[in-house]
Amino acid sequence: MLLALLVAMPDKAHADGLGHIPYGDNCWGGTPDADRDGLADACEYQLAYGFMPLFWFDGGESGHARRPYYAVKSTSFATRTVQILYLDTFFDDTGVTTGHDGDPEFQIFEVHYSGGRWYLDWAYLSAHRKSSCDSSAWYSYSQLEYDTASDARNGYRGWPVLYVAEDKHATYNTLSTCDQGCFLQDYCSRHTSQFLDPADRLVSRNVGSTAVQLINSVTLNGKTERLLDDAPFKGWDDQWHRPNSEGYGRHLKDFGF
Repeated sequence: MLLALLVAMPDKAHADGLGHIPYGDNCWGGTPDADRDGLADACEYQLAYGFMPLFWFDGGESGHARRPYYAVKSTSFATRTVQILYLDTFFDDTGVTTGHDGDPEFQIFEVHYSGGRWYLDWAYLSAHRKSSCDSSAWYSYSQLEYDTASDARNGYRGWPVLYVAEDKHATYNTLSTCDQGCFLQDYCSRHTSQFLDPADRLVSRNVGSTAVQLINSVTLNGKTERLLDDAPFKGWDDQWHRPNSEGYGRHLKDFGF
């Protein structure tokens, strides 16, 4: 699959940002608003789905399975700015020496609305956050890549292309950044591309916030995870011979979700 990637400079054949999201100023103050954050639920979904990242996986990846969720919050009505948090919820980390049940990597996109279009401003990409080889970082829109070949709706500052470290699922803005990650232990390539949630498209996956929880306890295959709590995340598995990962609760609280 060949993709045209835009880096730093916009493609004049494509308008910047996203123009197909059917909300703008009316995102604020709309109803219903189940998590009571001032943003209409439907707008939160359209933003999360509209900016959903395209992942590139390495050919040796053995842990694609995931069940993503999202949260959205307003940071400024004056500048029409919101943040979208994606919980990747990979079922496991299959690294040879670092394997564990559950892999709570995530991304935060800061976007704003102006002149009828939504624009990506910043992206925080978790990469083993709070571990000994934490390589997480904020990236400006100009440091990201964009796929404009597979869907004409996308443009510079639309949904980004991210690179997923083989078996360990840290995300990076470029291949070279990935290869420097986790003390040179991470590796990425362009072998298989998938959107974050290609099957369910994030439908009914809005967790709300730690203060107003729309989704927390999720049971799958007879096992339950509590996504918003300070509790281990086991990836709906709990193999006795492998450790569990720390959960999402601490990350959500750190970033005010």
